[in-house]
Amino acid sequence: MAKRMSVLLITIALGLAEVALSDEPPVPLPDSRFGIDYVFAFDPEYRSDQLARTISDIGAGWVNVANVAWSEIEASPPRLGRHRYRWSDLDDVVRTWQRYGARLTMSLAMRTGWFSGPANYQSALDGFLPQLAMQHADRLPAADYEQSYRDWIEALVERYDGDGLDDMPGLQRPILHFQIGNEYSNPMFWLGTIDDYRKLLGLARVAAKTACAEAMIISNGIRWNDLFTGDPQADRFDDVFSSFLRQEPDEQLRGEWRRHLEFTRATVLAYDVYDILDAGGNGPYPNASAGYMMWVKQLLGQPGCRTSIWDMEARCEPILIKLPGTFHPELAVPSGELLLAAMKSRHGSYHRLATAWYRAEQARELVKVFVKRFAAGFEKVFMGMPKDWDRSLGALSTRNPFLGLTDSKNTPWPAHRAMALLVRELDGFTAVRQVRTGPRVELFEFSFADRNPTWVAWRSDPTTRGLHDPLPQLAVTLPIGAGRWRLTRTPVSDEDGAWEHRESTEQGLSLSLDATPVIISRQATG
Repeated sequence: MAKRMSVLLITIALGLAEVALSDEPPVPLPDSRFGIDYVFAFDPEYRSDQLARTISDIGAGWVNVANVAWSEIEASPPRLGRHRYRWSDLDDVVRTWQRYGARLTMSLAMRTGWFSGPANYQSALDGFLPQLAMQHADRLPAADYEQSYRDWIEALVERYDGDGLDDMPGLQRPILHFQIGNEYSNPMFWLGTIDDYRKLLGLARVAAKTACAEAMIISNGIRWNDLFTGDPQADRFDDVFSSFLRQEPDEQLRGEWRRHLEFTRATVLAYDVYDILDAGGNGPYPNASAGYMMWVKQLLGQPGCRTSIWDMEARCEPILIKLPGTFHPELAVPSGELLLAAMKSRHGSYHRLATAWYRAEQARELVKVFVKRFAAGFEKVFMGMPKDWDRSLGALSTRNPFLGLTDSKNTPWPAHRAMALLVRELDGFTAVRQVRTGPRVELFEFSFADRNPTWVAWRSDPTTRGLHDPLPQLAVTLPIGAGRWRLTRTPVSDEDGAWEHRESTEQGLSLSLDATPVIISRQATG
């Protein structure tokens, strides 16, 4: 513990020294369609200057500071009406990431504490980890402490709103986006009722707007995983969900899923007390994007509803094992358990081969997730996780800890370079459309106000490939008009993506596609 604290103090000192040596304020990144999720507020690893620098190289404009828990900031009740907030760790993470230009959002939690009210929902989930999580799950504050909750939200927003009143020392730019809760349809995160959550949203909204009229409230994240895969019009939702329930032998778990559906619908329909809906992907499910958005828009199809829709937790790791709560087990990688075991065995004979294959697939999946989420209509998409969990306590909560854009030492994986390529080529787009151009061809046109369109294309795979499966090629002619083009392949190894110049005719651009997305941008003539 002492060694870890020493490292942390040295890191902070170096970071402060860097700021002191520079007379220039950090240059904020422009407003962006891209973000990074899961920068944990109270974990020293995520306040690392090295991690912030490495992730900032991607160029994504937004970073979400996660698990900003009331119990961490106010550990004991107010005395004689005076609150004693501990802002130092949260200030540190804000200072670190703003140093590299990030615009920040905050996902707020409570955890259990002196303020906790009763658990008004009794869950049927069993097992050591669910039971442990539910001991600390959020719930509505006790009635006597509702005002303390409003005070905390108001003080938090005031500290980071950048208006010059009670601001954090050294705040570089305002923080105006605050998410109220995380995946509250899951009882491991919320042990209240639907009405309890709506009340919490109302309390938070009034307090935040009191501190700053420009503050924006984001809903807790709704999560449908892979349910809408192959259902772009969302017209099979009832059948898929009902079939899923019939296959669940445990009646108590079926009840949990019915509550999940009810809670998710109620969250979407609470648009009068939030500004932004977080319809997060919670996994690498690009082909579920269109149906997911269609389902959400059907619920939001009310007169005067103008809520924005973000995805604050997209993911890109290949599915190596069938996860609970997924609807399409065929999306799991064949022999994924063996591949995962090879990745964990650092000295095994297949470790390098398995890792290289996995990281290449992760980069491909990342591009497809972003492109299809944007094509479905999501305004912003945040990618989690910044780094792998294999050498942290987070590994205890997941069977596959290889989730990140960097390894546990902050060294970038190909997915990091793939996201940087997307940000460079696509950020700032004004519209995106999918172009139908034949079977197994995915083609998307991104339009911009100040430059020519950029295209993204790949060959779709009808089935999930495994470690030793080939990358089939498909000869195509893409209907993008005549011109000179720069083609950049998604980087799937330690090298940057290969690129080349190609000419097209009025009939289009002829090339060979595989599952690796290609970015196609028009070259200026001269």
